[in-house]
Amino acid sequence: MADGEFIALQDPQAVEAGPRDHRRLTRLYCMNGGHHLQILPDGTVQGRREDGDAHTVLKIRSVDRGVVVIQGTDAGRYLAMSDEGRLYSSPTVSDESYFLEKLEENHYNTYRPQKHQERNWYVALKKNGKPKLGPRTHIGQKAVFFLPRQLDGSGE
Repeated sequence: MADGEFIALQDPQAVEAGPRDHRRLTRLYCMNGGHHLQILPDGTVQGRREDGDAHTVLKIRSVDRGVVVIQGTDAGRYLAMSDEGRLYSSPTVSDESYFLEKLEENHYNTYRPQKHQERNWYVALKKNGKPKLGPRTHIGQKAVFFLPRQLDGSGE
């Protein structure tokens, strides 16, 4: 894909689909504790160690250069971070659902909420699999590094 083929979205509903809908099925494996990011139907976000869990399969959609929306495929909900730095999932895309995705020097990805980018908060999981509050995260912690594990088209 050539530079300049990204779509800047003004309307969160526009993220739902379109001819340039760039998405990939993946699991996000956290360096800290070996958990996969899990999005549950009740809105809970946590980590899960089991490889076969359906709630760890995610769609990561590029909506702009370096900006993604992360959706749990089974729950149909979107990863979000509140103004207090708590991870949760929302049934719809909101301004809290956009994340800055960056490939770090260690070949792991980090995800920072676009809405709170000046605060340098990150999506992070503790060793026990519970989400870490944004204000308690910083670059260099194992909790903020995620390795995308691409899945084939069959969903596994």
